[in-house]
Amino acid sequence: MRHSVRSSLITVFLASAAILTACVRPVNTVPVPAAPTDPVQYYDLDVPSELDIKAVDFDAALFTAVSGTGDAIGSSVGGRGFLKVYAVHRKTGEQYLLLYENIPERKRPVQVIRFHGVPNDPLLEPRGGRD
Repeated sequence: MRHSVRSSLITVFLASAAILTACVRPVNTVPVPAAPTDPVQYYDLDVPSELDIKAVDFDAALFTAVSGTGDAIGSSVGGRGFLKVYAVHRKTGEQYLLLYENIPERKRPVQVIRFHGVPNDPLLEPRGGRD
């Protein structure tokens, strides 16, 4: 008896987890297309004042969300929008890549990548057999 109750609880838990996982909708952070009559959208983002911005780029990874069953299947396009900021520290010359996502909601970067030199790194040494 005890074993069958435990098995039943595990089965119910796994089925519930599968249903909840299937119902999770992906987060869409791509900006909504603006109509010709829409006002200009302004955003302020946080950048450390010690950094000198050298380049900015916007990119998006798109996906198709499909839902429904049988003959009632629909789809929509969504995605993850990223603002990439390349900057250099004004005093040290260190290079940074700041990644922003969902800029209407987040003013600070979601990732900060710092590039630093590696002395005597063999990465850039010539390789044999290639001209």
